[in-house]
Amino acid sequence: MALLEIPDQTISVYSGDIEEFEGENASNFPYKIINIVALGILNLEGDKRIDFSEVEKKIEVKRLNRFPCVMFKIDNISIILFRNGKLIITGIKKQKKIPEIKEKIIERLAKAEIKFTEFNIQIQNLVIMSQLKKLINLEMACLTLTNCLYEPEQFPAAIVKPPTGGTFLIFSNSKIIGLGMKDIKMVKNSLRSLIQNIFDYDLFIDIHAFDDINDLNDDNSDFFL
Repeated sequence: MALLEIPDQTISVYSGDIEEFEGENASNFPYKIINIVALGILNLEGDKRIDFSEVEKKIEVKRLNRFPCVMFKIDNISIILFRNGKLIITGIKKQKKIPEIKEKIIERLAKAEIKFTEFNIQIQNLVIMSQLKKLINLEMACLTLTNCLYEPEQFPAAIVKPPTGGTFLIFSNSKIIGLGMKDIKMVKNSLRSLIQNIFDYDLFIDIHAFDDINDLNDDNSDFFL
């Protein structure tokens, strides 16, 4: 019996739009950042705790149920403020925007008369998206990829936690969502390794194997986004 020969192919990834690679080298796969989750830390003067009742008198905020915090928005970016001076910042699309957002947060905190001596922001989670433009066999993916879970009755994507870090959701229509990475180096290493393994194991489905082209439209990958 002849063995299936899969040609060697070196995969590269780069920051860009997921549509950019069409017509280019089939080994190059762009990704784009769709969300940055950051942690902000205020060193409050005198180690005081923030009084939300006073904050509400000065700026518009919304209290969140079950959590001792308030939320406000700046340029469609959500900022959750805790009494101890920590902030969770979500909705940033580009890292270079962080200094600008930081200045706007400082202005908002000044209006609320929250006094602090230092304000630092650290990236906690980069959420990225890529796409391979080929249908992926998720059942075979979980038989070959390390730390892979696929339960289609519960969720329409395979969940992969590669040794290089991060967590990836792989949908059968080839969309890949990556999260849990703290810097671009980790994004590139983990995404490149994952896509390389998908190609090395040839985990693709031949589109001509479908009896009905409408079968390709039953993917629910957009509900995650």
